[in-house]
Amino acid sequence: MANILIINADANLRRLIKLALPGMEHFVQYSASRQAAFSHPSSSTMDLVIARLVADDDQGPEGLVELRKAFPAARLIITAALHDPALEGEKFQRVVRELHIEYCLLEPIDTGAMLHTIQAALALPKRPESGPPAGRAATGA
Repeated sequence: MANILIINADANLRRLIKLALPGMEHFVQYSASRQAAFSHPSSSTMDLVIARLVADDDQGPEGLVELRKAFPAARLIITAALHDPALEGEKFQRVVRELHIEYCLLEPIDTGAMLHTIQAALALPKRPESGPPAGRAATGA
């Protein structure tokens, strides 16, 4: 059984996650925004955080840094719209690598892909509480 937090999910993503989780006995919580999630009292006990990146909410790569700091031991799945301008460029890709974000899914996402991604993320070894080293330089392109 895993503790899962869903952040900033629209109705379609909530429905998709609900369809992907039947038969799995997990404790699932929802947070309407990133800011509300950061003050979540049980952030250290989260096994998996699924967060929807929304460009018009000003959630770019900097928001991912905050997300990793708030949930250092959690495995992260980020979902985003294909047309999201925040996904363009090397800076976003570099931040995803540096923060060790396990999965980044581009919408539209089908139920099978979400199910497979959740199962794969939960099968990964537990992250150390400290998270990635601060100020780690990017390697490679």
